[in-house]
Amino acid sequence: MRGDRLLKIVLLLQSRGRMSTRQLSEELEVTGRTVSRDMEALGQSGIPLVAHRGRFGGWSLMEGYRSGLTGMTPDETAALLLRASSGPLRDLGLDGYYEAALQKLRAVYPDSGHRGAAFMKRRLLIDDSGWHSRASGIPEALEICQEAVWENRLLRFGYANNSGDNAPIRIVQPLGLIVKRGIWYLAAQDGGTVKTFRVSKMTDVERLEHSFDYPETFDLALYWEESLRAFPSKLPHYEAKLIVEEEGLKVFRQERYVRILEIELVEDKSFVITADLAAHEFALRFVLGFGSSIRVCEPAALVEAVAAEAEKIAGIYRADCSR
Repeated sequence: MRGDRLLKIVLLLQSRGRMSTRQLSEELEVTGRTVSRDMEALGQSGIPLVAHRGRFGGWSLMEGYRSGLTGMTPDETAALLLRASSGPLRDLGLDGYYEAALQKLRAVYPDSGHRGAAFMKRRLLIDDSGWHSRASGIPEALEICQEAVWENRLLRFGYANNSGDNAPIRIVQPLGLIVKRGIWYLAAQDGGTVKTFRVSKMTDVERLEHSFDYPETFDLALYWEESLRAFPSKLPHYEAKLIVEEEGLKVFRQERYVRILEIELVEDKSFVITADLAAHEFALRFVLGFGSSIRVCEPAALVEAVAAEAEKIAGIYRADCSR
């Protein structure tokens, strides 16, 4: 509809500044002639448009003009007003601003009835928190990290490795904070490479007075997306070949930390599976949990470990029964 298109032109010029007729026609998916007619209609309606001539010409709004329109539909407004988890905002001390912004939206866009904010709030709840609450609460280092990120200040901290030992002190350039399932991470430049640090593992965190120039080419969302894609390749691998009975296969497929690489049906309704079991210790505990419904074929070290553990368990039960 033309009215929607005219509104979109005003919003585009307000958010992007100067745009050419070609850019507007591509954005709106109409011809350049249609854009020219729309601009004429907007000018006649009192919108202060400025036409720029020449090679780098185009259209813009008069300097200082801001439209009070947002162009949001009732569904779009309801989607914004529909409260999701504000846990991360609460961690950063921004939940009060979040509530104030919602109140302003409610005042400007009253509920429109069917599929309005109140309608959707009663029928849809979005909870992005994990099933297990965080016993430790907000990491103590988060506030210091937040200040350093906001102010482009260097951070000094120790970082606990997987064994629990403290690594050497690091001095990094903090570039951004990320929260996933209630767990906070810091993206920071460390020795010329951007790395991810779990905030709860950071110790003796200190924001330094030295500032740094934030890299204009760094994109936090893109960095995190690429990190997530690369994450599986950084996990430990432990490949094993197993024979699993049909009933055990269903449970096997539901295991979160096991990845099936190959599966082959054999004549006795059993399956030969090649799987990634992450590490030897986990593989041992995992296989023993299946009892006799699973048999290890490879690697030999896992076969021997399972057999030894089974003998130990059998010895304990024989000793108890003989008493």
